[in-house]
Amino acid sequence: MKVNAFIVGAPKAGTTSLHYYLSQHENVCMSSIKEPNFFSSKEVASLYYNSKPVNSSEQYHSLFTENKKILGEASVSYLFYGDVPKRIYDYNKDAKIIIMLRDPVQRALSHYLMDCRLGFCNESIENILLKNKSYPQFFQQFIELGLYYDQVSNYLSVFGKDKVKIIFYSDFKNDTSQIMNDLTDFLEIEKLDFSYTIQNPFLSPSSPFISFLYKFNWIRKFVKFFLSNKNLDVAKKRFFLKNNKPNFSDNLKSKIRAYFLEDINKLEGLLDVNLSRWKKD
Repeated sequence: MKVNAFIVGAPKAGTTSLHYYLSQHENVCMSSIKEPNFFSSKEVASLYYNSKPVNSSEQYHSLFTENKKILGEASVSYLFYGDVPKRIYDYNKDAKIIIMLRDPVQRALSHYLMDCRLGFCNESIENILLKNKSYPQFFQQFIELGLYYDQVSNYLSVFGKDKVKIIFYSDFKNDTSQIMNDLTDFLEIEKLDFSYTIQNPFLSPSSPFISFLYKFNWIRKFVKFFLSNKNLDVAKKRFFLKNNKPNFSDNLKSKIRAYFLEDINKLEGLLDVNLSRWKKD
């Protein structure tokens, strides 16, 4: 059986939580690696994250350990790259596509904070905006990924409206149960009382030293390899704080929002929705 459900993005829009919730369902098998990036392996390999995408069919299918009605995965890189929808369609024309969209300004700032915390970005977002040609990958990851119109259009054109489910992050966050009920209908599986716990909460290192260590990818991988999930949770509670995210000025938010207004207007027409909440700070 082929993989038949794809959470394709957007990044920082709740896909990790959705992957976790769906994995609880008895008729769903989600990939053992949350983001295999199999259908975007060429594009992802050139990014600064140093990730190793799954690039063989045998390895890809080995990530699905049980044969269930729904075999699903969540690779957020699939939304942005224009060739991916056709690749997925050629693999399984009957696949169902799930797209999660977040206010592009909130998404941009959340993505920026994550990359700074992980040590990938040391530039101010103001500089990235002002000198975007000097920082093309940062500008792509923080800004261009939030230009949803063409990305969503590609999937609707390839798969058709019946095979594409659009979820807005604010709805997912405010009424998770209703969204999950709608999603089980879309996937044609039974409704379930899912256990809702926040995945990927914003965490701040408890000291400058922990912050310094956390920016080394090999240290993060070493810790994850040697600690059980239980001990990993203990370590997070000991060395990280669930602080509120840093505040950004209204002026900065307005500058970022200017990049998105035209695209938001086009997206409203495409999806026949009111996105006025995305047009104000």
